[in-house]
Amino acid sequence: MMSTQQSLTRTIRTNTTTLLIRTFASTNHQQRKKLGGSRGSRGHGWLIKYREGRGGRHLQGRWAGRDAEALSALNDQVFALGSRQAYMEISIDGGKDESTKLARVVLELAEEALPKTVQNFIALCEDEELGYAGTKVNRIEKKVGLCIGAAGKYCHPSVSSTGIFEDEGHFISHTKAGIMSMMSPGIDKNDSRFVITTGDAPQLDGKFVAFGRVLEDEAGVLDAAQKIFTKRGEPSLAINIVGCGVL
Repeated sequence: MMSTQQSLTRTIRTNTTTLLIRTFASTNHQQRKKLGGSRGSRGHGWLIKYREGRGGRHLQGRWAGRDAEALSALNDQVFALGSRQAYMEISIDGGKDESTKLARVVLELAEEALPKTVQNFIALCEDEELGYAGTKVNRIEKKVGLCIGAAGKYCHPSVSSTGIFEDEGHFISHTKAGIMSMMSPGIDKNDSRFVITTGDAPQLDGKFVAFGRVLEDEAGVLDAAQKIFTKRGEPSLAINIVGCGVL
């Protein structure tokens, strides 16, 4: 049989363990409350922000406080440092429809801020054998943009002998439709691929190097292209780069 002393010792140990557990739980709860509120209010005041007209919880994420207008003004300053113009002639489905016939899109390139990236783009525009002429828009990401340049196609040999080149800098933000950005698979791995955004794309800032923007698209060929039905990103109609060059 268990002696009185053994019973008392076990009771003390049990009570001490229970007290420690309760103390730890209480402390842990207080820490959670300081960090993120109690379990019933994990939105960090989202209802208050919603009543202030700042959108619902789904609009108060990582880029909730991003000022796209201010960033666009900074973009203008980057282009004002010095730029060049290029063009691309784009045709949708062979130009069978009047609204999708051959159309010229004029581009502005931030040459002063990003000389190597712009040099690569211009060289690929002028090179008839290795360049963009004869290629197509191979993918359309509805919330990102039109992807041009096939995977595995290297940068122009005049820019780098390794087929890729480094990120020059993230000076231009993806604040609106028409921003041109290198579509690299990783850090310092820019090749021939680039994307033309179809809207504000903050998820690309700091990831892809933006180097240009669309100046003129009078025929609206880019708007028509992004409305094309896609299957897993692949457009159902051929969007061809018929010609390109420098102005």
